[in-house]
Amino acid sequence: MHAGGAHAGWAPELGAHRLIGSGTTVAMLSPDATVCWWCAPCFDDVPVCWQLLDSGGGFAGFPGLAFVDSEDAPAGATAHTLLRSPFGTVQVRDGLLAHGTGVALVRLLRLVPRPGLAGQEVGRVEHHTGLRRFGGGSLELSLDGERAVGRHPSRDTDHQVVLLADGHVLRDSHVVSTVAVSQRRWSALVLAVGCDPGRDVDELLDHLQRRQQIEAAALHASRLPQHHPERARDALAVIRACTFTPQGSVVASPTTSLPEAPGHDRQFDYRFTWLRDASLSTAVAALLGQPGDARRYLDFVHTAWDNSDLLTRPLLDVRGHPVPPEVEVDHVAGWAGSRPIRVGNGAAEQRQYDAIGLLVEAVSVYLQVGGTLDGRTWSLVSRLADETAADDPNSAQRSNGIWELREPRLLVDGDIGRWLVLDRAVWIARGWRPWTARRRWKTARDVIARRVVAAISDDGMLPQSYDGDPAQPDAASLMAVAFGLLPSGDPRAGRLVDAVLARLGAGPYVYRYPPGIDDGFTGSEGAFVPMSFLAVTALAQLGRVEEATQRLNRLCAALPRLLSEEVDPQSGRSLGNTPLVWSHAELARALYVLDAAQRRDQWGLPGLWAWRLARYTRLRVQHLASRQDSRRPTSEEDT
Repeated sequence: MHAGGAHAGWAPELGAHRLIGSGTTVAMLSPDATVCWWCAPCFDDVPVCWQLLDSGGGFAGFPGLAFVDSEDAPAGATAHTLLRSPFGTVQVRDGLLAHGTGVALVRLLRLVPRPGLAGQEVGRVEHHTGLRRFGGGSLELSLDGERAVGRHPSRDTDHQVVLLADGHVLRDSHVVSTVAVSQRRWSALVLAVGCDPGRDVDELLDHLQRRQQIEAAALHASRLPQHHPERARDALAVIRACTFTPQGSVVASPTTSLPEAPGHDRQFDYRFTWLRDASLSTAVAALLGQPGDARRYLDFVHTAWDNSDLLTRPLLDVRGHPVPPEVEVDHVAGWAGSRPIRVGNGAAEQRQYDAIGLLVEAVSVYLQVGGTLDGRTWSLVSRLADETAADDPNSAQRSNGIWELREPRLLVDGDIGRWLVLDRAVWIARGWRPWTARRRWKTARDVIARRVVAAISDDGMLPQSYDGDPAQPDAASLMAVAFGLLPSGDPRAGRLVDAVLARLGAGPYVYRYPPGIDDGFTGSEGAFVPMSFLAVTALAQLGRVEEATQRLNRLCAALPRLLSEEVDPQSGRSLGNTPLVWSHAELARALYVLDAAQRRDQWGLPGLWAWRLARYTRLRVQHLASRQDSRRPTSEEDT
């Protein structure tokens, strides 16, 4: 039995949702302002609202009101929705506020002004809150006037839940709250977990406005590419919403168990921080003119991973602690009936060479756009390069790879990751630590590169693993072109990209490997959104600018602004955990690389280098200013 009678037909459109963030967690809102996913008080806590996975799951919404309109932004500090009531159009302004160790969902309501009714209280809105325990059972609430109070089980303790409105009644296992609405002023409904912020409308409105202003100012300071700048802004907004600000960690996705293959077992818990995503977030923030965020993400890597083995600890929780073991939750129906529902993640001790490669690549990007190479970052880079060079470069090493295969293999993308560590370490040393002995790194790098290149077949295919039988194509091989292991002038680079698109392409999308092959799970998954954008990056690096532009335009036209992990190429339906930071990061990188490639086509190499130098100078000034700001004491009011 599941929680509420859900069935395989229950599959809400994932890309239509919006995020509001508190800096400690996010809530996902459907177009009609129903909160259908919210873990509180932190990203990896037990969900309070989880209707995304079960029609009978916890939710908070206005079922008596009809959708009119909502803003398009996929993520932000607040969200605005217009709903139709019998007495006029109601404006709903939602936000999440961190309050001590707790968090509060603030829902402000006001009637859209109509002539002749100014200042009048014209009606009452009903708000329904279905608070159910994730995995079965209802939360017991006591009702007392404006307050409804109960207890919510979280990761390590129970938290008080407080629901504040004009009044409450129990109806069909829901708490039905009433809120008087008028044109004259905002009214408030508050659902708080682990705190009690009160219901002073002016104070709540002031907090939400300040949060919104901070986010707007941060995004306004960005340096966006010419092509689809709104998509780059979206990427930054989603990454910022998925950031646990007390630590500077980024969750891969704030959701769990949304399926890659509906009706099968390909669903996982992504509410943790991967070294891959910390690295990608660092690079994207640096490229798009957010040096403070880039530094914060890189600082988390130092703090959380410290002197540990990054190769075998690819993910941690948002506080930098070990990820809990993977377990299955009963009594939840699943999106489209897809089970099991998983919490925790079994990839916590896998070997991922590509992840450490992306980390050193992120450091090189950070330096290219004005960042400072401090002692501990250089120590980390040189340590990873030394370890990689000493790890028998003459032989491929078994790893689980970027796809987190349950059984380790001799993966080619593992070698690409090892090459990336060494190549970027050599580049960093040349520019910032020129007295460093680099011969051993270069030798190991070149040995690994020769092995990768030798594995390319005559028609350009680079197999997933050296020992695969039969050999299978893998979109991760695009990294060899995107990051320069195969330079753009090498004819094998073009053949490799063409081979990937020929074998794994579906319209503008790219599968990560042939769907339906045995990878330890059942079902045939969708195309992989990050690899679809990495194909754009690889084409742009090859100088095939028109082809890259057309592919990018098709992707941006077809995909929603809130990007998932995968997509059904035929229906366009979003699949897998949503939003996925990796998808947004690869989109942002593709936009930047294509922007540079277009300038190279227009102005030639001298013009491109002049643009890069001017951009470096501007971002260097911005970077130094952000470091000064981070050292400046902040007042309690500013905080």
